[in-house]
Amino acid sequence: MSGFKVAEEKAAEWGVTPQHVQSLCRKGRVSGAVKRSGIWFIPDDAPNPTKNTKSDAGPFRFAGTKKEIFDRSIELFELKGFDNVSVQDIAKAVGIRQSAVYNHFKSKQEILDTIYDFYNHYYLVSRPSLEDLEPILQNGSFFEIISSLHYAFNKDIVDKMFAITKIVYHRKYIDEHARELTKRLTIEEGERFVEAVFKRAIEIGRFAPIDTHAMAVFINGVRVYTLQNWVVDPSPESLKKADENEFTLYRYAASLLTDLKTPAECGEAKDL
Repeated sequence: MSGFKVAEEKAAEWGVTPQHVQSLCRKGRVSGAVKRSGIWFIPDDAPNPTKNTKSDAGPFRFAGTKKEIFDRSIELFELKGFDNVSVQDIAKAVGIRQSAVYNHFKSKQEILDTIYDFYNHYYLVSRPSLEDLEPILQNGSFFEIISSLHYAFNKDIVDKMFAITKIVYHRKYIDEHARELTKRLTIEEGERFVEAVFKRAIEIGRFAPIDTHAMAVFINGVRVYTLQNWVVDPSPESLKKADENEFTLYRYAASLLTDLKTPAECGEAKDL
């Protein structure tokens, strides 16, 4: 339909999941949304309803009791697992009556869905843009370029993001929503982001023409490998070993990029 987008497209635009957009449509919270043959169509200029929180300070910037419920739920889900936590447990951790939880979230599942949406939003906005990386692309070594592809979470949310990462990874085997998040964010979006960086590097003459997709799969695979290791064993020793392995593989990738150029193009080995 001309002038409309489907839920998946709006989800990417608003930084939430398609399931959340569909839920908002069903609740009548998306202005002008219409359903045709089982598919929601949303006007291009429809305002983003996910920004309408009680604190009115942007998406997921909850305040007061709602923020406490959200924060304590993340802690409990990480520590005990979603299935082993009750609404009563959450209320007790916050210090409120169980009935008060329902003034902010209609169910424990809605809390989890909101946690997923928070993760989806801040995961995508926390990665550097091509503009941010342009100085490194122009002047950095191959190793510095590859190493710069890390996501940097704001200090206000970094602990939440690490906790939610554990929740998502532990639930991906039993929860379709978590599985979809893992696949789309860490694999599909990760590869797309890295490939865009490599294409820009080729465009400005830093890299020789290469199979950007294959290299993106390799580099992103290293990042996913490190993340998986951290989720399984977050001990300091494990993290140190994972970091060492990660940078070893990054240096290997940098050497591959150097080998693809002639000596006159790549200069001395210091460009690694």
